[in-house]
Amino acid sequence: MGKNLKNADLVLRTGKVAFYLVPGNSAYTRMEGFTSLSTSKNPTEYERQYVDEDFKRTDITGYNVATAYALDRYKKHPVTDDIINIHENELLGQDAVRSIISVDMTTAQLDGSGIWSAEAKMRDYAVIPDADGDTTDCMTYSGNFKTRGEMEDVTVHSTDDFQTIAIPSNTNPVLKTLSVSYGNENLLKSTFKPSVTKYSVNKIGSLVVYATAESNTFSITASCNGNSLPIINSSVAFTVKDGDYIYVTVTNGALGSNTYAIRCFAS
Repeated sequence: MGKNLKNADLVLRTGKVAFYLVPGNSAYTRMEGFTSLSTSKNPTEYERQYVDEDFKRTDITGYNVATAYALDRYKKHPVTDDIINIHENELLGQDAVRSIISVDMTTAQLDGSGIWSAEAKMRDYAVIPDADGDTTDCMTYSGNFKTRGEMEDVTVHSTDDFQTIAIPSNTNPVLKTLSVSYGNENLLKSTFKPSVTKYSVNKIGSLVVYATAESNTFSITASCNGNSLPIINSSVAFTVKDGDYIYVTVTNGALGSNTYAIRCFAS
């Protein structure tokens, strides 16, 4: 009788979790609401028999990987909304290609700063719709993700308990928008660019800072004269004097942080 399994742990289906890159996002979103994600490798075989041998030889010369999916429709979920958009608007070509990362949760590790890391496989797929509305219980959609290229081994990081994941790089997180206003006028000088981190405004008094990050998984904090406030609903207000600085910091645990400095002076 085999004894190796006696001390082994069975890996559940939840040990492999998929994440989907919604267009416009920099972080991958967990694929929730799927009742099926079953992968078929579909190898291409080269089979032959040589004249001096009594047996056949077989080699694998390629793969046509396909993952069959079925999902229940939920309102306001970014992944299912995007797949449903491909179904219902019958998108073609590159408009129906998406990147998916499959994370091996058995490799997940939590470091001392609260950041999770895990090993994963990343690949581009064509989203191939098949059917929708085939049950009376709820609105369902099904189809296949078919491979569009080679698979890549990656290490992913998560700061929100694997609701989203990011691939770490040497690029610090950046803001997507930044403005400082007094009334309805944007005072920021010069014109905002994500790569530029130093600005000025020729106004003092009560100023409102607006900022959004390149990903909604990044946090933003604004500070002035020791007063620090999170930017949650896109804006915060400070009362500033001539020569004060407003600092806006965008942070992601996997990518570090980036700070934008805004000098305020009287006109």
